[in-house]
Amino acid sequence: MRQILHPLWNMIRILTYSNFWNLKSMSNNINGDTFMKSINNYSKLVFKTFAFLFIISFNFSTAQGSWFSDDEELITVKNVDLSQFLGRWYQIARNPLFFEPANCPCAQQTLSLNSSNIVEVYNSCNKDTVNGKLQEISGTATSQDPVNNSKFSIDFGLFAKGKYWIIALAPDYSWAVVTDPNRWSLYILSKTPTLSDSDYSLALSQAELQTDISKLKITNHKNCTYP
Repeated sequence: MRQILHPLWNMIRILTYSNFWNLKSMSNNINGDTFMKSINNYSKLVFKTFAFLFIISFNFSTAQGSWFSDDEELITVKNVDLSQFLGRWYQIARNPLFFEPANCPCAQQTLSLNSSNIVEVYNSCNKDTVNGKLQEISGTATSQDPVNNSKFSIDFGLFAKGKYWIIALAPDYSWAVVTDPNRWSLYILSKTPTLSDSDYSLALSQAELQTDISKLKITNHKNCTYP
């Protein structure tokens, strides 16, 4: 996996660094408002770069295999009530991916239904610390399993779409476990910024049935404010 993505990562890193230094050299020749808009666009480019790498990694990981045998079909939740699943989900824990920021506290995801009955997705977190710069990205989600509503394709306007498969869900929709078909990503989500020890243990036990939980990292939500 690293051998496949490393050249691509270096190429994107060079492009984004080049844009940064171009902006820096322009700062003496343009007014403040224009320069700040350029900085904001650059920040969005960097964040979308991480999102892009996150998505394409799912496609490449198929060839690399997963923690489980290819013969073990990933089983998702049956009969997800979309009206109950919508709302704000707080990221309690995740499997760190090598191209993601090491620390991005206050991570949350808001799912809402617009007037066209399309699920809108808004993800955000703070860079490095709870007071760090807001990192955010928006997109849409399309159900790939209209009967059960447990398999979604996420479109952030990038070159490829992400996969969002719900493999465990509390009866009261207070927590959920989400991964992708290749089992590379893993997220423990909660409708509140904290999850009781008993509920977290239950979520872990459900996740462990189909994914590797050994690399899960707890997300910090202490003293967070959310957009």
